[in-house]
Amino acid sequence: MRTIILSKAISLLLPVFILVSIYVFFRGHAQPGGGFIAALIAAIGFILHMMAFGVQTTYKKYHINAFALIGSGLLFAFSASILPLLLGAHFLEGLWFPFKIPLIGKVGTPTLFDLGVYLLVIGITLKIATNLFEETD
Repeated sequence: MRTIILSKAISLLLPVFILVSIYVFFRGHAQPGGGFIAALIAAIGFILHMMAFGVQTTYKKYHINAFALIGSGLLFAFSASILPLLLGAHFLEGLWFPFKIPLIGKVGTPTLFDLGVYLLVIGITLKIATNLFEETD
């Protein structure tokens, strides 16, 4: 489905999808949101770009490697669960840095876990979409 309207619209809207995704990711600490829904928002933008320009064009333009996203997401989530054990706390216990980052707030192992979920969900969603698009081409 390669149309001029979709091509122009997604070229303008993809940065908006990414910005909203980042906002929802960091909002998820104290309110609903976080890694999962933020990743779905970002993946929707990339999937629309795939629909407009094709899978290979999207992957090349944004240097996407779905398997690298999945692997790094698992690594971050695993790190967030093991780090408290190494520091003498309980498994998956939230440990926070003593300082706040402007506009973001406090960060710690829950943020690291959310980042893992974020990368994992984007990677899996894009890999599934890639497989579906390649089946229809």
